Order: sequence, then C-alpha cells, then structure tokens
Amino acid sequence: MTGVSYIEELQQLQRKLSNLEQENLYLRNALKEEKQLEKRIKAAFFAAKDGILILQPSGVILDVNDIICTVFKLEKDKIIGRNITHFLPREYREKAREYLAEMNESKKHSRHLFPLKYQHNEVFYEISAGKLPDEDAFVAIVRNMTSYFLKHQKKQKEKLLYNEFFTEALDGIVLWKETGEIIAANESALRIFESTYEELMQTKISDYVYQKDEKYVSMIKQLYKHKSNREELMFLMPNGQKKLLEFTTKLHSVEGMHMSIFRNISERYKMEMDLRESKTMLKNVFEEAFDGIIVWDEAFRIVDMNRAAERILLKPKEEMTGMSLLDVLPNGKSVAEDIKPMLLTLKDGEQNRGLYTAAINGNEWSQFEFRNKYNIYSGLSITTLRDITENAVLEKQLRKSSTLNVIGELAAGIAHEIRNPMTALKGFIQLLENEFKSDNHKMYFSVIKTELNRIEMIINEFLLLAKPKDVQYVKCDVTKIMDETLELLQAQAVLFNVQIEKNYGEFQLEVYCDPNQMKKVFINIVKNGIEVLEHGGEIQVELNETEDSCHIMIKDNGNGISKELVARLGEPFFTTKEKGTGLGLMVCKQIIEDHKGKMEIESEEGIGTAFHIYIPKHNISNND
Repeated sequence: MTGVSYIEELQQLQRKLSNLEQENLYLRNALKEEKQLEKRIKAAFFAAKDGILILQPSGVILDVNDIICTVFKLEKDKIIGRNITHFLPREYREKAREYLAEMNESKKHSRHLFPLKYQHNEVFYEISAGKLPDEDAFVAIVRNMTSYFLKHQKKQKEKLLYNEFFTEALDGIVLWKETGEIIAANESALRIFESTYEELMQTKISDYVYQKDEKYVSMIKQLYKHKSNREELMFLMPNGQKKLLEFTTKLHSVEGMHMSIFRNISERYKMEMDLRESKTMLKNVFEEAFDGIIVWDEAFRIVDMNRAAERILLKPKEEMTGMSLLDVLPNGKSVAEDIKPMLLTLKDGEQNRGLYTAAINGNEWSQFEFRNKYNIYSGLSITTLRDITENAVLEKQLRKSSTLNVIGELAAGIAHEIRNPMTALKGFIQLLENEFKSDNHKMYFSVIKTELNRIEMIINEFLLLAKPKDVQYVKCDVTKIMDETLELLQAQAVLFNVQIEKNYGEFQLEVYCDPNQMKKVFINIVKNGIEVLEHGGEIQVELNETEDSCHIMIKDNGNGISKELVARLGEPFFTTKEKGTGLGLMVCKQIIEDHKGKMEIESEEGIGTAFHIYIPKHNISNND
C-alpha cells in the first residue's frame, strides 16, 4: 500500500466517521424530540380540560385521562377495559354503535351529543372522535355541554311556550311593523276584529280605530315617548260593530316588531255602566226614601244618612257623620219609649222595632216608629225612623170623633126621653098655676118654671152634640158680645170675689159669626175661670186683631194645670173640676171649629191659665 492510498483511505474513513457522528447526532436529536413530543402529548392528555378516551373500534376503552375519571366518578382501572356504551343510557347505546361503525368505515372525524349517566344523573357531553394514525384505535374528546344543552332545551321550551301562548291566548295578540302593517295575529285577534287572517294581514291597526280624535293623537304621542302604554279605545269592525277594546302595546318587543294585546271589554263596560246606574238608582232611593235611614258601624258611629234622617234630626249629614248615634238621638220621653236601650241589646243578625217618643224640636214631643238591623253588611247596621206624629194625632182625633158620635147618639136618646116628661110637667105646671092664683104659691111656680127652662137649655146643649143646628153667620161686633157676656157673669164674679179686667178699647172688632154661639163660648170659658178661682182672683179679657182674624184672650191667675193635662182639655168627660162633665169645653171647641177658628190653651202651674181664641174676619158660609 502506497502512502497516497493510505491517506485517501484515511480521509474516506474520516468522512464516514463524520457522517456517522452527524447521523448519530440527528438520531439523538430526533429521539430527544420524540421523547419531548411524547412527553408533551402525555402532558396534554392528562392536563386537558376536556375528557380524552382512547377506544378500540368496538368501543372498548383503552385509556382515559383524569377528566374522564372525574366525569364517571370512577378510578381509571374501573373504566379501562369497559365498553363506552356501558356509560350511556340504554336508548342511546344503539346510536353509539352506529357512530363507531361509521367511523370505522369513513375514517373521518365526527361529532355527536350523548348523555352520560352516572349516579342516577344525566349529564350531556359532546363527543368528538377520530382515527389514530398507524393504530387500530380512536381518540375521543369529551366536552361537557350540559349547560349549553339545558339552555338550548330551555330556549326550545320557551319558543314552544311562546308559540302556544301566542296561538292559544284568550286575548288577541297582534304583531305589527313600524309602518303599522299587521304581520302576525292569533285566533283571538281574528275573532275580536271580525276578520280572516288574510284580511287582517292587509290592514293596519289604525284602520279599525273608530275616531282619530285628540285622545287618539295624544295616545300615539305617549306611546312613542314611553315605548309602551295601556289604553281603552272604541274600534269599528268591518261588519259595522263597535267594540270597546282594552289594549297594551310594547314597542320593539319581539325581534324588533311591535306587539299589541287586545281584550274586548264591551261587556265589562256595559256591566260597569249598569252597576253605576244601579248604584245611582240605589243612592237616589236611599236619599229620597220617606223614612229616615241612618247607617252606623260597630262603635255606633254614623257612617251615612239620607235626607229624611236629616229632616227628622234637624241636623246636616256633614255635621253628624262620625258622631255616635247614641249621642245624636235625644232621650226618649220615658225608658219604655227610648230607642237607645233597644240599640244596645242588638246582636249579630238580629233586628228589633218599636215606638220612640222624643222632643226633637224644642218642647214638642214627636213620635217615631223605628227599626234596627244589626250587621247587614261588613259590620254596618241601619236604623230607620218614620215620623208618625201626625198619624198619632189623627188617630187621637179619630178616637175623639168616635167618642163624640157615641156621646151624640147618647145625648139624642137622653134628650128624647127627657123631653116627653118635660112637656107633661110644663103643661101640668101651667094648669096648676091657673088654679093656685094666690101670691103664696106664685114664687114656687116661678122657681119651677125657671128650673124647667134650665133643664131644657141643658137638653138643647146635648142635642147640639148630637146634631149641630144650622147656623146663620152674620156680621157682629165681638166687643159688644163680650161686654154682654161679662155683664151677665158680673154677679157670679162678685160672689166668688173675682175681678174681671177688660183690656180693650171702644173700637169695633167685627167678624162673621153666630152671636148666641159665640156668647155661649165666652160664658163657658169665663165661668170656668171664675169657678177655678175658689179664693178669689183676677180674670183678664183682651181683644185684639190681626191681619185676617180677631184674637180673644181670657186669662185667669189660678193654680194652672200641667202640660200633660192641658193636652187633654176638650176631651169628652175629661175635667179638672170635681163636679164637671167636660162637655163645656168640648162644645166650645166644636163651635169655634164651626166658625173656622182655633183655640189654644196655655197654662203653667202656680201662675194660671190663658185661652186664646182666633176667629176669622171674612164671611163664612154654611158650606165652607
């Protein structure tokens, strides 16, 4: 071997050695990179936030990362070797097998959503799977999609619910554009607007408005200002029918569209009008009722009252509202005639009634018929008052008239029975007087005839009660009649030590009357005054005139009588005198009433009694 050859060979060896070193370096680098890549893949496999499974084509699990262990709540050794379908609900297993077969055939990456079941719960995961290169296996990435799935499911339900709400709603729902054109409506809206779907889609809501007045213009302005409103408006339907609709509008409520919800309130409006009319009618009935009605609460506070109650109690509603009914009502004439004890004994649902006598207006007693009803509505009770004072007076007058009729019939019978023997007595007395003409018997006959005439006069008074005789009214001077009466009674007044004082001048007081009957009235009253002054006293007689009547006052300064007894004066057989009959004043009252006048009696115990007689000046015919 030559020197050149050796050197060349050595150089070749050096080049080969250098190449081997480079290859070795490359291999070491490649191995290092492969180890680093394997390390990164393993780190990515176990550090991934999504679950990763390595599956055989049959679905048997070869490997899993920690996320899958967390998902299945199992250790890795209890997962590896089991088929993926074991962790799926039964109804999804067939679908999973089809999914694996599809990947084996197509070798393509695919994605599906499966519910994975563990501990009786379902959690929805998206599984993305692909074929591993150079291996008969698949890698599957499992991502938790439960939140997304539930949101999607909720959205679908909401959409379904919205569709059901829109379609089945009892109220009419209309969707419309900014231009006012209707683009959707439910069945209720079609019924409200009396239109088909096609007809409604060709119109605007404003086309149905009955009147586009100031209210409508203001409503539109407020809608675009506040973006929503709630109003009532009259609409005119295509068939000519008017409907009052209540509607709520919300701008840009559904995908930029405006929505209006309509409700037909025509019937409700009619009912409200009927209720208002009924309320007005009941209020009018309440206010205009003839009986006084008082509404009060559980504490007896007055809540309301009608006009009749105001008239009865002589106070306005405004003043009495809120006051206690027990304080407003005056005390009764007696406990038996008071309403308050009856009010206090009322219980829930009970009612009572009775007569109530009270001095509402000063000293004048008024009589009321009352009814109380407790808790008629929501703790409110009512009391009704009916003024029967006039009825009581009429009833009293009726009883008096009935008594007068009985007395009249009795008087007529007595007078008839007495007159027959009286006629015989008068005849025989005249015969006896003619036979006994001596002066010794003349005085006896005079007394007998005087007493017989007195008896006849009493009989005539009885007959006046039975059948008043026809009276001829003539123009007379009352002053003259009074003077003649007082002159007639002067002797009796002196006998009883009574002074009669006349307080009238020499003027004439002329009235149309029967002078004899008027004299009878004056005699009766003055004579009564003399008789009550047992120990002497004074009688005042005054004559005055008013615009249309003559006023006669006869007053004594005797003991007087109580107000209760004054009210009974003039009743048949009622008298304050020991031997009186009560017929005198009754006859006087009858005569004055026949003259279209009136008599008033004032008396006070310890002071005396005054009779006021008023006789009209105008002419009185027998037919008046």
